[in-house]
Amino acid sequence: MNKILVFAALFSFLIFGCKKKDKPSEAGLSGVYELEKQVLDRGGKDSVIKRTQIKIYTDHNYLYASIVPDSSVGFGVGTYTLDSANRLKEHSIYTSRALDSSLTYNLEVTKKPDGYSQVIPDFATVKGIKYALKEDYKKLPPADSSVLDGLWKMEKTYTIKGKDTIPTDVTQYKIFWGGHFIFVHRLAQNKEKTIFKNGFGTGVFTFSNDTLREEEQISNYRLLQGNKFTVKVTMNGHDQYTQVINSATNGQSVEIYKRVK
Repeated sequence: MNKILVFAALFSFLIFGCKKKDKPSEAGLSGVYELEKQVLDRGGKDSVIKRTQIKIYTDHNYLYASIVPDSSVGFGVGTYTLDSANRLKEHSIYTSRALDSSLTYNLEVTKKPDGYSQVIPDFATVKGIKYALKEDYKKLPPADSSVLDGLWKMEKTYTIKGKDTIPTDVTQYKIFWGGHFIFVHRLAQNKEKTIFKNGFGTGVFTFSNDTLREEEQISNYRLLQGNKFTVKVTMNGHDQYTQVINSATNGQSVEIYKRVK
């Protein structure tokens, strides 16, 4: 009898102890998507818009970032709901244009095996002409889940150079999901805070043993695009983390993030 119990215990260890991390839930619209086509319908006349855009939906948050040929950056962060009839409602938290003004968008979604299409039928009305926005998205393959998965807002950031601690005035959000990430920010360019710059970066990541490894695939910053970074991360419970980046020329950069629920 003892031999049978030992064998059962070993078998359970092999099955459950060696189990890989789960992939993020694919329920609803959660996933990572790349824009394939964006069309502006102006009273029945279609115009294709050239835009590179990545969008991530978690189980209840979303974040998208885009760049157009003139290098202008746009982004949006918020929460969403999707009903059984595939009617999508997005509630913005922060956008590159409206900032923290609360806006709601009603979209019609058609799911596909490799992505989805969406339409904003009442996108805008100009001089009596109604505009609709149509978008097609391709779904990117997910990787393993992580304790970082979700939407985060930067609470505080500063740089330490010698004995000096220099704060940075920036509004920044970051989202992790299924091995992919996007960060977006609005950064003051002068002391008077009258000039700002929008920025973003997106790519793939892994997180283990308090080490975050990121590969930037798309960004409006040439210094980031195509490069890999290793960052030390300290989890301060489930809903806050601190990351530290050391640079021989720029000192030590400290960023503190809080989970957005």
